[in-house]
Order: sequence, then structure tokens, then C-alpha cells
Amino acid sequence: MKRNIILPVMITILFCAGNLFAQKASRIVKEIDVLNNKVVSKQTIISKLQTKERGEYSPMVLSDDIKRLYATGLFDDVSANVVDLDKGVKVIFNVQEKPVLEKIVFFGNKRIKRRKLLSQMKIKKGEILDQFKLKDDIEALKKLYAEKGYALAQIDYRLEVKESKVTVTITVTENARSRIKKICFEGNNAFNSKRLLKLIKTKKRGWFNSGFLKEGILEEDTDRFIAFYQSEGFVDVKIDSRVEYRKNNTQLYILFKIEEGKQYKIGTVKITGNAVFPDVRLKEGLELIRDKVYSEYKLRSDVSKIQNIYFDEGYISTTVKADTVLNAQTGRVDIGYSVREGSIAYVDKVNVTGNTRTKDMIVRREVKLFPGDRYNGEKLRRSRERMYNLGYFEEVTFDTAEKPTTLPDKYDLDVFVKESKTGEFSFGAGYSSVDKFVGFVDLTQRNFDLFNAPTFTGAGQKLRVRMEFGSARKDYELGFVEPWFLGYPLSVGFNLYSRTRDWDKYDEKRIGGNVFLGKEFGEYWQAKVTHRYEGIRISNVTDDASNDIRAETGKNYISSLAFDITHDTRDSIYNPTKGLLNIYSLEYAGGMLGGDKDFVRYQTMHSKYFPVGEKSVFEVKGRAGMIEAFDDSKEVPIYERFYAGGANTIRGYKERRVGPEGEQGDPVGGRIQAIFNAEYTYNLAKNLKWAFFYDIGNVWRTLNDFHWDMLKLKASIGTGIRVKTPLGPIRLDYGYALDPKEGDSRGRFHFSMSHEF
Repeated sequence: MKRNIILPVMITILFCAGNLFAQKASRIVKEIDVLNNKVVSKQTIISKLQTKERGEYSPMVLSDDIKRLYATGLFDDVSANVVDLDKGVKVIFNVQEKPVLEKIVFFGNKRIKRRKLLSQMKIKKGEILDQFKLKDDIEALKKLYAEKGYALAQIDYRLEVKESKVTVTITVTENARSRIKKICFEGNNAFNSKRLLKLIKTKKRGWFNSGFLKEGILEEDTDRFIAFYQSEGFVDVKIDSRVEYRKNNTQLYILFKIEEGKQYKIGTVKITGNAVFPDVRLKEGLELIRDKVYSEYKLRSDVSKIQNIYFDEGYISTTVKADTVLNAQTGRVDIGYSVREGSIAYVDKVNVTGNTRTKDMIVRREVKLFPGDRYNGEKLRRSRERMYNLGYFEEVTFDTAEKPTTLPDKYDLDVFVKESKTGEFSFGAGYSSVDKFVGFVDLTQRNFDLFNAPTFTGAGQKLRVRMEFGSARKDYELGFVEPWFLGYPLSVGFNLYSRTRDWDKYDEKRIGGNVFLGKEFGEYWQAKVTHRYEGIRISNVTDDASNDIRAETGKNYISSLAFDITHDTRDSIYNPTKGLLNIYSLEYAGGMLGGDKDFVRYQTMHSKYFPVGEKSVFEVKGRAGMIEAFDDSKEVPIYERFYAGGANTIRGYKERRVGPEGEQGDPVGGRIQAIFNAEYTYNLAKNLKWAFFYDIGNVWRTLNDFHWDMLKLKASIGTGIRVKTPLGPIRLDYGYALDPKEGDSRGRFHFSMSHEF
């Protein structure tokens, strides 16, 4: 009987205890409070906690919260109390804040002003002092002094705390200003010191170098030397640097100690695993062949070349691994390429990402691979070039999914673009050797959308409104281009303009416009037909103007139809490094088209670009043209003739002063033109190039004058710079005329700014 009573009682007691324990263990945080905070707000403190109101209370989380508040660096002491409430708890955090920064005092800073020092520091007056930030600030000040040449500067600090406020006193011992006097090399047998000096950023004091030893530069220079030596086959090279201070620490002598080791050359080159392509095909174009100097950089390049051969034919999953065996006895490196070919891959879907303003179809129509197509590396490279040529994107990348889709041979093609700024509003002023002083206002949108208010962007159209006004010209222009008319690869557009130009002996004003239609044929050919209609007025003719000029006084209208064929294989229309540009043009004016002038103009232009190394490009360009009058027109009007001399034709000569002259010595142009230009450009820095050029050519009055005895070609040589600015590319050239006219100077500067559209 007792056992029957005891058992239910025990079960009841255990059940009640379990309920009480569960209630105790799952207490809810009803309220959180913070005490003694004066600078750091309550909301800021609570935001850093894992303990939350209406959340479950946990002693372990509370302990972590205390550690978390300590880690902020804002408090000297943090504690927490837990108060029981009805069905929950109240958590009270008691904090003792670190002192507030009241003042920063500097002593000993004579060479660098206090304001400059403060600009390098993260700690601020009125904020709680974070000593971790203060230590970082001291290192930043040391770096600043080192950049100014005070590499031996010593900087210390001390803290004075009073009534919860702290004063930071920073003491600077600047010591002597040190400059690099000499850079020496030891152990460089393969390369002379002059060549090695060109590789590094460290420079001794000179006209264009301060000679200061900046922090971390020696380590970077050492890495450059190692990379250079290894690219020349010295795989085991070791380089160390040493700095010595002399003359009261004002002069620095830097020594690079070099252990070159042995220069390795290529031994055998073998390829295994290749069944699709023979060895001869894969080895074609490889840089590392027998007896060539070994280079890790060239090895990586050769691996990419083999992979590209497969990729171009659709084998995108092919992997190529290079194994090298160095033989220290023979100084040879044997290379083995292991190829894993995989199978031909096809495009499943084309996915476009990154285009926030540009419509998907604008990107897709430039991609030359479509769903179902076999992957082709050449088409992808061309797609990238076309997308960059749009001028909408600063970055274009293609990627394929690592795994196939539902079918084993189909992979998605992912296209990622990073959009650049396509809308520009600019204004300014400049000076051109052709147009004198010029001011301009320009509104351009290269990714315009006529039907997408209010942003009007995203459809790939081009809109331009431009005004130029100056001492020699006044231009007003409105232009519009739709590159894909009604969804077809037909470009249509128009230009409306008013152009006034003050020449030496007369004024010329043109008001008119043109409309055009263009069509691409294949990948690199385009044809365009343009109708031009404009009125030209010649006025303010001086009394001493030649008869050719006086004969055109008054107003005439021109109505013409031009046919252009363009063959363009350049890798970039903005910054070409390779490829061809060929333009053939025929313009027919008057006759059945009406107008006051009848003439036919033939023109051709050919440019070829050759990459020279990684930073240089060599361009050769030839231009030729012929224009003849017919029907009622006995002469070609002066404003339609060819002229040469100046920034855009033969530099070193006055504008339009190469070619026929009237009886008063003023330029009257000619019917035949032939000009050849050769230019070498070298990238000095981003958006800055140096150029060297050679120009030769002439303009002849009639076809009868164009024969060997009458060529009288004018030539020049010169140099210049090219600068890319937000307002447009700027060219500054100095041309030296090899055969100037009597009384003309041999040298001449040419300054010009173009505005791409």
C-alpha cells in the first residue's frame, strides 16, 4: 500500500520540478538598460549585443557580450547584472568609458605643419580615445615623414588623463633629411647596372626625382629584379639589398647584392595526351623551344597558347599542365605538356549580367555565339572587341559554367559587363593651331534611348549636341545615330549643322545636314550611303584675294550622294594596337541631284597597326583623293578641294600651305591629293603616350600635274604627346619641315583636341 502511494507522489514531484526548471531555463529578456555611458549612446551599445529584448536569456551569450563590448576599445570596464521580473529578466550593463580625447599637441614638427599631420590621423577630438588607432596613427606619421625624406624621424607619444579627459602629446624628432646619392650593384655579370636601374622605382636624386627612400620600395624593387632574372632563365637567383647612411645621415647609398646562379636553357619539349591535334600543330608558335632561354612567364604563355588552340575549336574543357625538370649539371630545362582534351562543347544559354542601364539585347546582338553554336574562341575574342568598341563598358568578361547543363556537351555562356559613364556634359576652352582660341559646350550620350524617359539611356543610340565658338570659327551641331534600325543591323542617322570659318582672305559659312544609312556585311565590312545638302556662303573677300577665291563669292548649294565602304579589323576603334582600317569613298554631287555645283570625288584611306612589344604601336597610313568637275561646273569650288599642311596632314608646315597657291600667294587647294604618315607611339603612363612621326605628301592642282617630275613631295619629322582627357583626346606635336617654303620656319607646334562621337 505504501509503495503504491510513494510512486505517484515521486512522479508528481519530479514533474513539477521539471516544469520549474524549464521555466527557469527559458527566461525571456524583458528589458535591456545601460548605465554610466556619457559619450557612447545606449543605441550604439545595444546594437553590438547578441542579447536582445524579447529574446531568450543565456548566461553564455551575456558573457560573450561583455567580451564584445571590451573588444570595441571604448570601455575600461564592463559588467552586467540580471534582475528577475515577472516571466522574464532585465539585463543591466554597467560601463566605464575610456577618457575622451580633449587635445592633440605636437612638439618638434618643423618640416611638416600640424594641419598636415592631423590629416593623417584617425583619432578625433571629442571622441573616446582608441589606443589601437593611436598606434596606427603614429605609424602613418612615420610613413609621411619617410615620404618627405626623413626616414630616420622618431615619433613618440604620451597620454595625460584628467577628469575623464585625455591629452595626447606627440613628440617628433625629425633628424636629418636623407636623399639617395648612389645605387650600386654587386654580382651582376649577365646584365650591366644601367639596364638594371631601369627596372626599379628607387631613383637617386636628380632633376626629376626627389631621391627619397619610400617605405616598402626596396622590397618591391627586389621582387622586380627576381622576376626579371627568372624571365631570363636565372631560376636560382638570390638578391639582397643594403642601405648605408653617410655624411651625417644626409646621404643614402644603396647596394643590391646579386647571386645570379646558372642561366637555364630549354632541353626537350614533349606533349602527351593529344589526339585531336598533332604535335606540330600544338608546338607552332611556342616561344620555349630547344636552346631558348627558359622563362616561367613564357612557360605560362605557352600553356595558354596550347589551350587556346583547343578552345578555338570548341574543346573548352581541355586542360594543359606543364611539368619542368631542371638539370643543374647540364643547365637544361626539359618541359612536358600533359593535355587532357575532353569533348567538343556547345552553347546552351547566353546569360548577361552587370548591365544596369543597358538593355540585354544591346549586349546580346554583339555576342557572335548563339545557343546551339559550337564554342569558338575567335568569335568570343571578336565579341569582346565589338562590345568594347561600343564605348558603354569598361570591363567585359566571358565565362563558361564549370559543369554542363542537362546535356553533357552543352554549357551556359555567362557574359559579365561593367558599365562605364556614357553620358557627358562638358564645357571649356582651348587653343588649336588650326582654329585658334575656341570655347565649347558639348552634350553627348553614347547609350541613348529616345523612348525611355526620364533617363533616356539603354538602347545604344547616340545623341550629340555641340556648340563651338572662337576667334576663327563658330560651329553648332546636332547629331543622332540608331545603330540597329527596327531591330535589324542597319545604322541610320542624321547631322544638322551650322559652321562658320574665318580664313585669311575670306569668310566661309556652311548650313546644312546629312542623312545616312549603313549596313554591315560579314564581320569586318560595312557599306554606307549618305545624302548631303548644304548651303555655302563665301563673303568678306579681301581685295588681294586670288581669282579662285573671288570667283566663289556669294551663296551656292550642294546636293550630293556619297558611297563608303569600310573594312575594319582593328582590335579597338579607340586605342588600336593591331589590325587594318581601309576606307573607300565615292561622292557624286549635282547632276540629277540638283544643287549649284557638279563634281565627283574619289577618296581612299588605309591604316595598318603593328604592336611593338607591350607598350608600343607602329602605324602606317596612306591617303589619296581625286575630285573633278563635270557638266555645268567648269571648276571645283575652293571649299571642296583638297588641302594639306598642318596638324592632320603634314605636320611642320602651316595649315593648308602645302599645295597650289593663287596668284596672290594664298592657298587655293587642288584636285589631287596623296599623303603618307608613319607614327610610333609609346605608352608612358595611363592616358599618356609619346609619339614620333614622319609625314610626306602633296596636293596638285590637276591630274596633269601629277607625274614624277612635278611630285615635289613635302616631308617632315617630329615628336609629340597624346593625352586622353575627359574633354577628349589631346595631341601636341612638334613638326620639323624638311623642305619649307622660303620665309617659313622649319619647326612648328601643332595643338589639337578631337571629340569622338
